Amino acid sequence: MSVIYVGIDVGKRKHEASILDETGKQLGGSLVFNNSPKGVEKLLQRVASFGASEVVYGLEATGHYWLPLYTFLTAAGCTVKVINPIQSDSLRNLYIRVTKNDRKDSFLVAEVLRFGRFTETKIPDEPLVKSTRTLPPTG
Repeated sequence: MSVIYVGIDVGKRKHEASILDETGKQLGGSLVFNNSPKGVEKLLQRVASFGASEVVYGLEATGHYWLPLYTFLTAAGCTVKVINPIQSDSLRNLYIRVTKNDRKDSFLVAEVLRFGRFTETKIPDEPLVKSTRTLPPTG
């Protein structure tokens, strides 16, 4: 397997990830993980288990909860794309009877990545990103 796409629906305390191969096939079920370093390690271990030569992570730029996750993943050397949620919402309209929930949202983010038809969100200045280096504790 060469490339996999990891779409992540970002939340305050928990995130949910869907992993797709190049053909759009979902690899395993979605993964719910805590918004903590231990939670992100759980995600990285799951992704590594597929043995892909390339992994692309995608997050929606909603609120500010994506910043610590983005910082952690980029510090780990991951390729991370931050997309505008309007783009994944537009893709939702292609699917009949797709309701909005975390599992489906993470799948749609992965699909947007796979299609490669998105505009990346501008990342804040380095001082702002540095201030989010640690993920907040869950509780």
